[in-house]
Amino acid sequence: SNPLALINNGQYEDNNYRFLGSFGLNYLLNKQITLQSTVGVTFDKVREKLFIPQKGVASDTLDKAVVLNRSGSYVSRLYSIYNDTRINYTKAFDVNNELKANAGIRYNINQSETDFGFGFNSATDEFVSVTSGQAALRRVSGNNGDWNWLSFYANADYVHAKKYFVSFNVAMDASSRFGEDADGFNFLGNPYAVMPSVGLGWLLSSEDFMKDVDVVENLKLRASYGLTGNYDIGNYSAQQLYISQNFLGVQGLVRGNIANPQLKWERVTKANIGLDASFFNERLNFSVDLYKNKADDLIIFEPIDVATGLDYAITNNGAMETNGIDLSLGTRIVNRAVKWDLSLNLSSYKNKVTQIPNGSMTNAFAGEEIYITKVGGAANMFYGFQSNGIYRTSAEAGTAGLSYKDGEGNLIPFGAGDMRFVDQNGDNVIDDNDRTTIGNPNPDFIGGIGNNLSYKNWSFDAMFTFSSGNDIYNYSRRQLESMNNYNNQTVGVINRWRVEGQQTDVPKTMFGDPAGNARFSDRWIEDGSYFRLKTASVAYNFSFEKSAIKYAKIYLTGNNLFTLTKYLGYDPEFSAGNGLFAQGTDVNLEPQFRSVQLGIRVGL
Repeated sequence: SNPLALINNGQYEDNNYRFLGSFGLNYLLNKQITLQSTVGVTFDKVREKLFIPQKGVASDTLDKAVVLNRSGSYVSRLYSIYNDTRINYTKAFDVNNELKANAGIRYNINQSETDFGFGFNSATDEFVSVTSGQAALRRVSGNNGDWNWLSFYANADYVHAKKYFVSFNVAMDASSRFGEDADGFNFLGNPYAVMPSVGLGWLLSSEDFMKDVDVVENLKLRASYGLTGNYDIGNYSAQQLYISQNFLGVQGLVRGNIANPQLKWERVTKANIGLDASFFNERLNFSVDLYKNKADDLIIFEPIDVATGLDYAITNNGAMETNGIDLSLGTRIVNRAVKWDLSLNLSSYKNKVTQIPNGSMTNAFAGEEIYITKVGGAANMFYGFQSNGIYRTSAEAGTAGLSYKDGEGNLIPFGAGDMRFVDQNGDNVIDDNDRTTIGNPNPDFIGGIGNNLSYKNWSFDAMFTFSSGNDIYNYSRRQLESMNNYNNQTVGVINRWRVEGQQTDVPKTMFGDPAGNARFSDRWIEDGSYFRLKTASVAYNFSFEKSAIKYAKIYLTGNNLFTLTKYLGYDPEFSAGNGLFAQGTDVNLEPQFRSVQLGIRVGL
């Protein structure tokens, strides 16, 4: 396509309007009791228009029709009102006993509407509206999203002798998203999710047996146990709904889901134990947390029989356990004219699926099933074929005796230059039954290292981030090294197999890739570990006496200065989208850019 045709003849309009407002009041009933209330209102509107012309723009295909020009229109509205009203109680009974408590009610009312339409192949580029397109190709849809949320809650924090701490919390939530028959506490005909939690703390450094331990300034042991929930299950997933559909130019309604009146919130039981410590006049600070989370009633897009006309039903038939550790360390290494502070953050987790329909489930990305979740393993593992080099000679391929099926189901033997895939089930045929787990997008650990150095008026800061053990599906490299069409390819395909006996790990090229050499396999899975200098800055602070200028600072800051990684893509730190199934998949999004800033800050 001609970029100037898109710029000069296309139409792209995007208008956004948003109003946010809130007000609150505090009323002091007496010295111990206060009444507090906050009301907030949000109004949001988005209006978009789009037209891509025919002249100078390459055609596309849609539903077996050639698309010449295309138009679109989109309108979205959101109205939300929020209120939080609570009563607070604070009381110091004596020097050793303090209590803070509150109880209240929150509610949130939301109303949203989204309408959009797409038109294709209007008579000329002068007709730019959706209604100008061909009726049979027109797409019109939208949705209404009304939902309400109500919560009763209470909290109490008690401190004894400033070294024993107890915290209790409880919330009772209701939502219009819950099914009418959801299992939970029933109040006034509606199901409620009851989520209590308790936390304990012990300041050991204040005990008499620690008074002679001079190297310890602070030592606190913490523990907590409680329930949390997630009600992001869709506004109408529990109810029967219908969606619009175009059939031969006629718009109608079809069934959009299978109602589940028992659909409820996800529930996570969390247990945590932690330790905070400071040593040597707080030159060394240390914190560690060990946690175990058990998630029940996980929201599952459960596959159903194709005879229903739908792909899945939303249920609460999943469960998973997660164990992890979070560690933070801060220390002053040098404390003279030059001061050097070093900090370290390190996190690691492992998750294990304990319940899922039929014991396993696959999920698709870009129209292909590449993720598998099964009982006993981590969630969303990469699922594909395991490779073992290529067949260098025809004799090697003949000795292996493996075949693949063509489009008509005929068995075709692999030949020289084809990928050598592992026959997992031993039937001498490479097909979907030979797929296995080939990677894990979850890292072994992630973290960051911070440095701060100062000398007189000079200061230097640097932050390093790192990740280790996570695998990446290089979807971009697969598109640019598959050699199965006329698309441009990377220089890596120059090393493709061409002659008998050639030593290479790149298969031969064949248009259409009949042997499936470019199928989803560990050929496209790479190590995503990296070590990156995220930010670094140097600054000089000017001092002033008896001047209108209070302070002045000049600084030079750099971002993403360098990255050490074996990953072949642009950037190992990315996600193909916000969804769960986009984790660890590289679709060649714009990488994080390197930047340098020179600035001056002055205070008067």
